Amino acid sequence: MRLVAAIAVLALTACGPREAAQELPPLDMSRFQPGVRAAIEPAYKIAAGSHDAASNAALGRVLHAHGQYSIAPIAYRRALATAPKDASVLYLMGAALASDGKHDLAIEVLRRSLAERPSSTAARLRLADSLLASGDTAAASKEFAALPPSPQALYGLGRTQTGEEAVATLRKASGMFPRFGAARFALAAALRKLGRTEEAERALADYERDKLVAPPLDDPDMAAVEQLDVSATGLLRRAAAAERARQLEEALRLHVQASEADPKLTQVWVNLISLHARMKNFPAAEEAYRKALALEPNRAEAYYNYGVFCMETERVDEARKAFEKAAALDGANPEAWHNLGVISQESGDLTRAAKLFEETIARKPDHRSAHFHLGRIYANQKRYAAAITQFERAVEPLDEMSASVLYALGAVQARNRDRAKAVEYLQRARGVAMTHGQSAVLHSIERDLALLTRP
Repeated sequence: MRLVAAIAVLALTACGPREAAQELPPLDMSRFQPGVRAAIEPAYKIAAGSHDAASNAALGRVLHAHGQYSIAPIAYRRALATAPKDASVLYLMGAALASDGKHDLAIEVLRRSLAERPSSTAARLRLADSLLASGDTAAASKEFAALPPSPQALYGLGRTQTGEEAVATLRKASGMFPRFGAARFALAAALRKLGRTEEAERALADYERDKLVAPPLDDPDMAAVEQLDVSATGLLRRAAAAERARQLEEALRLHVQASEADPKLTQVWVNLISLHARMKNFPAAEEAYRKALALEPNRAEAYYNYGVFCMETERVDEARKAFEKAAALDGANPEAWHNLGVISQESGDLTRAAKLFEETIARKPDHRSAHFHLGRIYANQKRYAAAITQFERAVEPLDEMSASVLYALGAVQARNRDRAKAVEYLQRARGVAMTHGQSAVLHSIERDLALLTRP
């Protein structure tokens, strides 16, 4: 929610090293969610009656946490009136100004922060981002290049470049953190400018899943601000981070808080379907599904999450119906088609399964599991060349799945009477299985290798 009251633009460029203490403007507290109001109102009352640096900085942080980017800098400025060299407050003030689109002002304040704390990677990244947003590409490129190599620094540097240079830099950023959605989007844009449309589409694989995912950044000042966000959407962001870190109890606690802050936020209940399922809270998962559909009957993600839950609890017919509904509502989602293919394959309907895996690949050409399952179907149909093609597309990146794929390639080559190729693939499979400690797969590989290499 944005501030309703009109606030004068900060004339920071006229300020010296010590900020002038500006009065806090009035805030309409009734427009906030109850939990947000309970966080902001007492901090506002304390800071309004004091020019104390700590109380005004505290108000700045809680306003900043809840997206009040126009008024948060006023509170930070009041703090700087008595503590003008506080690098943390200067940095947060610059970040808030940048979030409000005031990049010229943000640049000045971030430079002052870096003068006090030159080693801050977070501040230099924000400075470079604001320079780029203000149109000073050369200065932004210089700042990004001066940073130690990281996904964020390379992503920023790639956005200052063009042509093949931009593609190479953005590939490095994506390689360092494959789920960095913004970097992959920028890479796709750079590839399209070069006319490499197919590569651009591959770069966007899983973008919808990962568009909000970013690599971790050592930024304790902003992390402290984010922890103050008690809005429903802020709680969901923190819950997602907790779930990624496998802190399921904490993720559940934050989801419950979010549901209390905004009971009509559908995403809370959609998330709780899968979270409760992961925690084996099956009745609660069912209840979350019902609440999600009551709020939004055509939410494809709710049907998809419920389908996964039903598959895991061996309710196959319900899972199939849920995935069919998800696919009908969101035809671009490859996972619904893939899971329908798995259900058909396990029921013995290989013709339908093959079509569904082909549909999956049409939507996501590098879907490894679909290629693997399709390869197994072709192998059973004795279409060995087609099976080999599918398996080869599922080998990389080398991980725990790769051992099974290479093992399947070896088995198909053996059935195709190419012993040399079969041994080659099985030896590669053995190496991957050993690397990942996959003892059961390794035992099967060793057994088949012994059979193929005996005199």
